[in-house]
Amino acid sequence: MWAVARADVGTARARAGVDGRARAWVRARVRLDVPARERRVGTRERAVEGARRCGVTRAIDPAFTDALGVSAASWEQIEGGLFGASLLPYLAFLYFLSRPESACPPGTLFGFKFLLAFVFGTIPFAIYAKVEYDEILANVDLLHGCAESLLTMTNVLIVLGFREGLRGASDGRGGDGKRRSMSLGDVGAALFCALAASSAALGAADAWAASGERGSLSVSAWDSAWPRIEPANALSLPTWVIHVSSLVEWLMAMGLAWEYSEVTKRPAWKGLTWGMVPCHASGIAACTFHLFYNAPALSSVVAMQALLTVVGNSTCALAAYRIAKEGERLALATPEVSTANATADGEPPEVIEISIGKESLKGWEDLSAAWSTDSDAVLLLKLALVSVVASAGVKYGSLLVDFPFEPSLGLAFSIIFVPTLLNCAKWKQLSEQDTTS
Repeated sequence: MWAVARADVGTARARAGVDGRARAWVRARVRLDVPARERRVGTRERAVEGARRCGVTRAIDPAFTDALGVSAASWEQIEGGLFGASLLPYLAFLYFLSRPESACPPGTLFGFKFLLAFVFGTIPFAIYAKVEYDEILANVDLLHGCAESLLTMTNVLIVLGFREGLRGASDGRGGDGKRRSMSLGDVGAALFCALAASSAALGAADAWAASGERGSLSVSAWDSAWPRIEPANALSLPTWVIHVSSLVEWLMAMGLAWEYSEVTKRPAWKGLTWGMVPCHASGIAACTFHLFYNAPALSSVVAMQALLTVVGNSTCALAAYRIAKEGERLALATPEVSTANATADGEPPEVIEISIGKESLKGWEDLSAAWSTDSDAVLLLKLALVSVVASAGVKYGSLLVDFPFEPSLGLAFSIIFVPTLLNCAKWKQLSEQDTTS
């Protein structure tokens, strides 16, 4: 899973000078009765201070050296090489997963292939950000939000594909596929509308903030309600929703892969759940970088994200290889039976009760089982609501604490790996239950 950095489009537009760029980094907390001229002076001073506190130089100055003694230019080269290297194992993953003996649900396979649209679609966005705004994509919010939405669409398609595969496996079709209640076209149209609405909201908010005295007073009133100033490169709420929903969807997909293994009696599919863990950690790394307002001092976090992407794509490729080999063995053992879970007399198998989360650590992945009886439309609505609430908590909750404004490598890596270790503990516990049962 490729997850990319983002920041506010206002930053990218402030190209006219140092003071203009500094003003774009932060909106000042001011009292409403301060005259406009004094407010502008105060904004400049607070902007410079806010940028300094967050470790912001100018986009990311190539000469900037972090706490590890590595320059931003060096980290950028490392990141680029790792992200490039991650493509080959992902293509291998798609190759093995698309083999007929893998019996991957068609919707899920399409979702994994659609990830390539995100990978290659990000490139023109990044080039445009550099050429038009002289910024990295991380600092052009609207462009980055649009690019990241392709990842959200990918994960939604994977989740819905697994759900249809589970329905097919439960009624005796072995998960091979015919869509009945899910239309990828309908899902795509709904997601497009959601993206258009988010973009319109971003544009309206930007126009409102730039509309003159009324907009300035409204922004000032909102900023004054919080104990700390939010830098202008903080993620907008719609973009946070895109990021958070991607993480939740990926966890749901992990849970669905586990369920698919149990329903189809194909243990190798549980290996895919394990293979997806580093990819999820990569997504957490991207969000962690945003949580610290894309501070250049944490460039190594983006490098770690790239490394986790390489590892995750490789483990997914290995899992897909094992799934294909398992399918070959099953086909040789029972050539007259087309599915692994069909009964001897051809009758549909019993519907299996999935118990993920009932006797184990609770997590977001349990939503796949908790919402299993919901229609796809209802599931998407619930997912959107959960993502909005969680995103608002992260965005505005970060203004109540100090650490997002004080970049710390130790804390950043803890935020990445502590949830990842808990995720591993969950699947390890489930694996041990399977072994003893």
